[in-house]
Amino acid sequence: MQKPETQSAQMRIMLKSYEQQLLAARRLARFRVKKRLAEGLPPEDQDPSYNRAQFVQKVAHELYDRLVYTGSENPVVEKIKAELGKRLNLEVEFTYPPGGTLCIAVREDGELRPLNAEEQREYRDVLRGITTSQVNRTMLKEPPHNGICC
Repeated sequence: MQKPETQSAQMRIMLKSYEQQLLAARRLARFRVKKRLAEGLPPEDQDPSYNRAQFVQKVAHELYDRLVYTGSENPVVEKIKAELGKRLNLEVEFTYPPGGTLCIAVREDGELRPLNAEEQREYRDVLRGITTSQVNRTMLKEPPHNGICC
């Protein structure tokens, strides 16, 4: 067991260190506000959840365009395809005709049937939603808050 004087000294050192960290954080916050004002932006940072939502949309769009729409044998694409089939209660196949783009087909009575243009549009919208949802689920739950208290 430590002596009370040692505990007290350690406590003072810890509090002094904490105080220095708070002062540095406040200085950084003031600097950030001045920088944002100099750039013509509002002084406060945007809500982190708004930034996260924008990032989710961007990643989902890239995933859809680069992997789903152009064709890829990727585990994420397979999950998305399985989710689409589950939602539509159909067995879904993605086909990529030569020189063409994504064509969604469904298997009915053992036969593969390509969807008509209206169904393609409708199912692609569902597919985009599933892709966005998949990205949202796999990203970090909540971003750290940039706000400095005190």
